[in-house]
This record gives sequence, C-alpha cells and structure tokens, in this order.
Amino acid sequence: MTKTVLNRLVVLVCVMLMGLAAKAQTAQYLIVTLQDETKTLFALAEKPVVTLTDGIFKAESSSQVIEVALADVLNYTFSDQAPYTDIDQVKTDATKPVIEAGNAHFENLNPGTVVNIFTVDGRRVGSAIANATGTVDISFKGMASGVYILATPTASYKIYNR
Repeated sequence: MTKTVLNRLVVLVCVMLMGLAAKAQTAQYLIVTLQDETKTLFALAEKPVVTLTDGIFKAESSSQVIEVALADVLNYTFSDQAPYTDIDQVKTDATKPVIEAGNAHFENLNPGTVVNIFTVDGRRVGSAIANATGTVDISFKGMASGVYILATPTASYKIYNR
C-alpha cells in the first residue's frame, strides 16, 4: 500500500470517527472487533487514540493498547453499553489462566498485554499488564463475590469469585 493511499485511509477513518462520535453523543465506549470476533473495549472517557501506520491499526488509551494488522480488524463501533453482558460470548485459548486461592495467573501472553476485569454487566473494574516474561497475576481478594470476565485481546474467561 503506498504512503499516499495509507494517508488517505487515515484521514477517511478520522473523518468517519468524528462523524460517528457526533452522532453517538451518548456513546460511552469504542469497541474494536477483530476477525476472530474478539472485542476490545475502550471507554471514551479515557480519550482513546486510533492510528493507522503502515497497515497497522492501533487503538490506545490510558489503560490499554491494541495493535494489530488492519486486515485483522473486522469493525469498530461506538456504543453506550459494554458488550460483555452475554456469558455465551466467552471464548477460550492457550493462555487460559490458572485459578487458585483467589488469584488468576496468566502465562504466554505478549509482554505489555492488558488483561481487563469486567463484571457480567460490562463494567470494567480493573486491569493488569503482562510483564516482560508475559505473565500476569490478578488477585480477587477484596473484590465482591460473583462472576467476573477476564478479557485478553484474544480471549475472555468467566471466573467465579467466592
């Protein structure tokens, strides 16, 4: 893709985002959906920045970053509700966490990967970032009992905190 075409694409996306934001004044979230149907949620209150550079789509806020090939992006939408309200949407993958004694331990993540913690009604209640070795430890101590969703950029996991 030539630099001119890429620049035009970036301008077009920016114009579309501004138009959608104007129409969606009640929107609270930017939701990026990948081809594998995983979703990454950005709170508009965190003022996420979307960029396209050399065929790479990047969305970044103060709490998380997603950086993927543009071809891997299925769509992005604005919503006034978080999409994590249906337990049937939960997926699994090879980075499945080990859960024991009120803790969730992830391995084999890319360094810098954000793992978000959502309630079943879609509220983000926390997050953690994978360290340089690709591990994340999340403690549920002090959190209310109930069901939580741990969401990585590639999968989501339903966790019950007792």
